[in-house]
Amino acid sequence: MKAIELFPYWADNRALLSEAIKSLTAQDLEFGPAVGLKPLGELLRHVITTEEYWWHGGILGEPSETWRPFEWDTFTDAQKAAHRAGRFPTVASIVEGLEAAHEPVAEFLETADAAVLCEKRRSAWGQDNTLRWMVWHLVEHDQHHRAQAYTRLRLLGHEAPPSFPRQLVMGFTPAGAWRPGEDEVRNIVPFWNSVRSTLREAVAGLTQEDLAFNPAGEGLAQGLASIHDIILHIFIWEDFLIPQRLQNDVNGWGKSEGWFWKSAVDSLAENVGEHFPSVAALLNGLDSVGEATNAFIGRLALSDLTRTYQTPWGPQTLHHRLWYAREHMVHHRAQLFLRMRMIGRTPPEI
Repeated sequence: MKAIELFPYWADNRALLSEAIKSLTAQDLEFGPAVGLKPLGELLRHVITTEEYWWHGGILGEPSETWRPFEWDTFTDAQKAAHRAGRFPTVASIVEGLEAAHEPVAEFLETADAAVLCEKRRSAWGQDNTLRWMVWHLVEHDQHHRAQAYTRLRLLGHEAPPSFPRQLVMGFTPAGAWRPGEDEVRNIVPFWNSVRSTLREAVAGLTQEDLAFNPAGEGLAQGLASIHDIILHIFIWEDFLIPQRLQNDVNGWGKSEGWFWKSAVDSLAENVGEHFPSVAALLNGLDSVGEATNAFIGRLALSDLTRTYQTPWGPQTLHHRLWYAREHMVHHRAQLFLRMRMIGRTPPEI
């Protein structure tokens, strides 16, 4: 098995970001959602240079002076931002930069055996991590900032490509060719609990007043979700994707009614919020759904990943469903984090 087979949907994830930004204007790149928060262009440049950072300094462990400007560590934040803007000044150059930064990582995964991902390597900044963790960190980083780019796009009045359904990949998995014991099922979508942990930490730090915050403000944009909407959407859809659909449990975990998922994201607090009116109730929802998901994954065998389900949009493998469920949490956790920053809260480090 090649390493790329453990990341079969990453290219599709990245394609969504490139698709979303190709029609932007130079003025759009300067838009920031609030004072002190990165403009859209700087956010996109950050995605590019972070992948370069982890490729050269993390995966390869090259000394920073071989791949960064001389005296980079002495630059102020403004100087670093100016340097990135000079490298990628236009939308077209950003799209090209996204492709160029990812090319060596993709080539490495396509040629390396999956077993190499178990290796621990020391980064240029002195951290020891497995290659598996580094690559999954890059996957999560893409998904995280794509979600925050989507919010900026919507505040600008642009449409963002839907993250689901994705018919070209959702019915596919390479797992059918894997030998039993080649990899544990829980490692197919690893580090999910760490995503859940930082999400829970963020929610626990909110106040009741924070839940009502909506970045659209008074009519600046339509169809944006409040903090309350976002949190409800995260665990109601996890409940729908895993317990309700994969286990044929129409009542989910017993507290999330089967119809909840049908509400639009930006009207969840209005339609469902009375069932989860407080931060404590939201935490209970997150915990209960998380326990059900972990129990389900713990019962899976490798052969289960090829199981295919019919959806209104076409067939979907269990492998893709698990990937998407984790991606969905990362995506909306990122949008929660952005909203927290917009009201002066500091989300957990990821």
